[in-house]
Amino acid sequence: MKKLIAMAALCLMTMAAAAQTRIVAHRGYWDCAGSAQNSITSLKLADKIGCYGSEFDIHLTKDNVIVIHHDQNVGKIDIQTSNFKALKKAKLKNGEKIPTLEEYLDAGKDLNCKLVLEIKKQYSQSHEDSLVRETVDMVKAKGLENRMVWISFSGKACELLHQLLPNANIQYLAGDWDPQTIKAKGLSGIDYQNTVLALHPEWIKECHDLGLVVNVWTVNDLNDIDAFIKAGVDFITTNKPVEAMKLAK
Repeated sequence: MKKLIAMAALCLMTMAAAAQTRIVAHRGYWDCAGSAQNSITSLKLADKIGCYGSEFDIHLTKDNVIVIHHDQNVGKIDIQTSNFKALKKAKLKNGEKIPTLEEYLDAGKDLNCKLVLEIKKQYSQSHEDSLVRETVDMVKAKGLENRMVWISFSGKACELLHQLLPNANIQYLAGDWDPQTIKAKGLSGIDYQNTVLALHPEWIKECHDLGLVVNVWTVNDLNDIDAFIKAGVDFITTNKPVEAMKLAK
């Protein structure tokens, strides 16, 4: 992996974008005392240390409450097939309750970092469409459209987001669409796994030539972070935001 990325960086250093690479905290800044993944504390800490953005994941409960959580299950509770009441007693590792999207957005209103919202794939297309539409409505109601970056592994979610928010920053995660396809679908760029960009380093320049942005996830090895910075990616999503920001200066 390191060798592939190093080769990509060496090939592309002369073509790298001049803009500074910015850092996104993966599920917030949680790798520290008192924090937890996808918690409101992790959001506030990501902002406090100066991250460009704080990434988080959302699911829709059976009774249409949008909650912040990575996995589809909380212990034995399946979020998408359960009512929100079943989740109320669940705690994150720092003792916080699982936040709703409304609580998370309210906490982020007065912060500076971007809110990098991942629409998780849902069990059915209708449930996923409801998640997208209800999320967009809530973001609009709170006046946070300009603070959002939208990401998803679901191509259909990205396409629906583009229909609802034509000018939004929407990045596709799955890694199976080339830059030309991303451009044709009206999306803003790619947010691909580090192994994908190591195999397709040419996509960095191709995206930039098409006016698209390039994010890469989830990069924690400092040598890999440095290589992607030199390769000219716009954003790096990492569980090591403090160290990554030092390299990106």
